Amino acid sequence: MKLKLRKGGWVWAGLISLFGVVVYPARGQGFYLVEKSQIFTQTSSAGAVADPSVPFEFSAEAVVGATMTLPTGGTQVLPYSSGNQNYRVGYFFSSKAALDAAYPDGTYGMSGPGIPALSFNLTPDTYPAVAPQLTNGSWNSGGVLVVDPTQSTTITVNTFTGFATSGLGGHMQIQIQGMTDNVQLNSEVISVANPFGIAVQSTPLTSITIPAGTLTSGRAYQGSVSFDTALTFSATTVPGAGVVALFSKALNFVVAAQAPGTSTPPPVIGSQPQNQTAVLGGSATINLGVTVGGSSQFGNLSSDWFFNGQLLNVDGTKYAPSTTGFGLTIKNLTAADAGNYTVRIINAGGIVNSNPATLTVTAAAGPTIASQPAAQTVPAGSTVVFNVAASGAPAPSYQWQRNGSPIAGATSATLVLTSLTGNNAAVAGNYSVVVSNGVGSPVTSAPAALNVVATPDVGRLINLSVLTDISAAVTNFTVATVVGGAGTSGTKPILVRADGPSLGALGVAGTIPDPQLTLFNSSSVAIVTNDNWGSDPTAVAALTTAMASVGAFAFTGAASKDAAVFQPALAPGGYTVQVSGVNGSVGTALAEIYDATPAGTYNASTPRLINVSALKQINVGGSLTLGFTVGGSTARTVLIRAIGPGLAGIGVTNGTLVDPQLTLYNSNSVAIAANNDWGGDPQISAAANRVGAFAIANPASKDAMLLITLASGGYTAKASGADGGGGLAIVEVYEVP
Repeated sequence: MKLKLRKGGWVWAGLISLFGVVVYPARGQGFYLVEKSQIFTQTSSAGAVADPSVPFEFSAEAVVGATMTLPTGGTQVLPYSSGNQNYRVGYFFSSKAALDAAYPDGTYGMSGPGIPALSFNLTPDTYPAVAPQLTNGSWNSGGVLVVDPTQSTTITVNTFTGFATSGLGGHMQIQIQGMTDNVQLNSEVISVANPFGIAVQSTPLTSITIPAGTLTSGRAYQGSVSFDTALTFSATTVPGAGVVALFSKALNFVVAAQAPGTSTPPPVIGSQPQNQTAVLGGSATINLGVTVGGSSQFGNLSSDWFFNGQLLNVDGTKYAPSTTGFGLTIKNLTAADAGNYTVRIINAGGIVNSNPATLTVTAAAGPTIASQPAAQTVPAGSTVVFNVAASGAPAPSYQWQRNGSPIAGATSATLVLTSLTGNNAAVAGNYSVVVSNGVGSPVTSAPAALNVVATPDVGRLINLSVLTDISAAVTNFTVATVVGGAGTSGTKPILVRADGPSLGALGVAGTIPDPQLTLFNSSSVAIVTNDNWGSDPTAVAALTTAMASVGAFAFTGAASKDAAVFQPALAPGGYTVQVSGVNGSVGTALAEIYDATPAGTYNASTPRLINVSALKQINVGGSLTLGFTVGGSTARTVLIRAIGPGLAGIGVTNGTLVDPQLTLYNSNSVAIAANNDWGGDPQISAAANRVGAFAIANPASKDAMLLITLASGGYTAKASGADGGGGLAIVEVYEVP
């Protein structure tokens, strides 16, 4: 699938990577070459631009092993490249200043076994005066020049004024080569005598013609235009090899063959390359997923990998194609391999660039366990999650055990057991995990006991709260919940509050002076509205009793402008609480929902608060905080999600939080779990499906999620932008059955 196309220069028989310079002379012939190059790319009729990845290059090559002497007096050995089939160095630079600092203009020398001492003049700068550029044809939106393969097509280039007026001579070449078929069209001229068989003429080329029937419809072809000025040129100093020093400019482009009425979808990177961590001396593989027209079955695709913006020579030595798709394997890792890797994918439909994947290279380290799995007591029929936090280089692998025996398929940092039987003996026991990474000895965690009990007082969500700001720009916010649960029936007493003034008594600054709340049912019909909780004397007593029974902090008095409602018999279903400021008042507000089921009356059929969610605009540098309490005599497993990009699944695509991060705190404000990118965890996907959460279609999305079993107590989930950014996000907590 990968074809390399030569950039240009004097090596007409060689090949080079698209959009970069990597020369491959044939065995038995070749060049002793020193070259400075400016590289351009063209993707539209607007003309050529400096290549954004590889605008400048220095290269030197030899037919045999050689040592190059720089104008500064330093030396550099030219290593053998099995992919190039010669001895070569090539370095890319982001600017001419950087190129000249590393490889200044001047006289370069080269010496080696069986060759005379060679001299190469690279002074003064004699780059051709103009940049190569295509001047005709139509371009598709993917940045590809489209031609009709059933017709003869002539591609024209701009006139190169000044051809062969500087230095010893000029050389020009136009090439078009196939990516998956053996097509090579070539026009080449030179302006000096004895040019190794290249046609001699004093004027440059202005076009190349593609005969009808040469190209295959639906396929992409790589094109190049090169224009050089040589200051050293010899065809006799070394028999059978040229000796050349030159300044060059080159243009790269892509040709798409499309018969009338046909088109090719551009490539789509559906699964971006992910960050990797690997150890010194080892290897790392970066993979991605590519589709064309919705299918992963394709041909006629080309890929170019870049490291920190510089083109890589993927010839199987240092860099090799991975065994999956268009991935890259980096071998024999050193500290210098740490950085950002990107890939460019090309077909007849267009050119697409991946997101960067960061490779971190560390010293090898044996596995260590930072956080042990915790013992759990859970109700029969529920789900339990054991987590371990471990580290090591390379990243460790996991094997969970029950009573010392391995559990088949339990090989991640999280162990999820679902539908736990009421037969405690069948699942109870000590659960541990063996952590290993091939460095040192494996480490086994402390055992975590699991006990499954049959009790009516099951672990459950008993209150939910959201603390946030109401502003002139964001005048309200909503909190949604669902009353119900499998096997439950009847109604549920619920207390709902919107706190503002009374928060000030707790030391919260900038509170909203007059909040109001409205409770809606799943049909968006308002059930009840309240402005000031004490405005109805007949309701104050019931509200005061309900607040005391659920343990809510007391309001400062019946005259406070906090809002509250008590619903003694709320039917199962979905509900939404909207909080806003009266007469446009703004400030910090706390929305609360409490399960007001009287103590001692709870049983297996009592409806529960089975999820809560808050949708809110998070300000730049801000956060959205959602608190909840797990009550009952057992632990409860919950799924917590902070969704930004994934909101596209419910039709929200504009202004979402780009990269949410999620941190979970206990009642002592100690962080007990965190997640940035959920990584498509299949166990989380399965849990989301069980609780009816909307699906996240992209497993590589930057949404954040936690699946965790929590003992009774209070918890706070905090969502914010990983990059400090803002945007619309939803935070959700689901009871996982």
